[in-house]
Amino acid sequence: MAIDDLSKIGYFVPNLPRFEIDSEKVWEWWNRVNVPIKRIQKDSRGNGGGFEGQFWDGMTIWQKPGYQNQIVWRVNYQPNDELFGEMNKRILDSLPWYDIQGITLWSNKQRISPHHDGLPKDLFPSAPRIALLDECKNDTFYLVSKSKYKLLTPCLREGPNLFFFNNENYLHGAHAPEDGRKILIRIDGPLVDPEGMKAYINNQIANGAKYEGMD
Repeated sequence: MAIDDLSKIGYFVPNLPRFEIDSEKVWEWWNRVNVPIKRIQKDSRGNGGGFEGQFWDGMTIWQKPGYQNQIVWRVNYQPNDELFGEMNKRILDSLPWYDIQGITLWSNKQRISPHHDGLPKDLFPSAPRIALLDECKNDTFYLVSKSKYKLLTPCLREGPNLFFFNNENYLHGAHAPEDGRKILIRIDGPLVDPEGMKAYINNQIANGAKYEGMD
């Protein structure tokens, strides 16, 4: 059944096979090349925290030429085709509605206050992320609706782990990680086929995809 108002949906999880990786190899590599992610300028909404790298660690594992000149962060570029080559290809193939510019691993080190990212500004779930690894005791990522207080906390430890959240009608943040680390994949690039994406959301929901939002 189609959802008439996609703007009320906070996030949805397509029915796709889980994106998986050898965690032992990833953490060994991560410990060698990971650096703090530092903000170098405010984004289009005026967000300005994180200039000293205090919030996140991570690195970009795939990018188009010029990607680093378009973003408000200074992110270490560390491609590793042995670990991520097949996964990167699958990500690109799974999101044909986007002109993907960069794929970056993110890991929050402390509590992140509710906020909007600078982009996207679509009135439906269009910000793609992958919950790649999670060894934390708690679920950290959450969404809060703008119109009324409703907390959504996606649990993606099993099953599909690619999800899309609504960056316009919901704030998002992260609890401080407890007793472990996590890696979230951030996928950056403009949505070039919004109608195709909305049709995809409705098709997935009609076929049982998980989603949450406002009543």
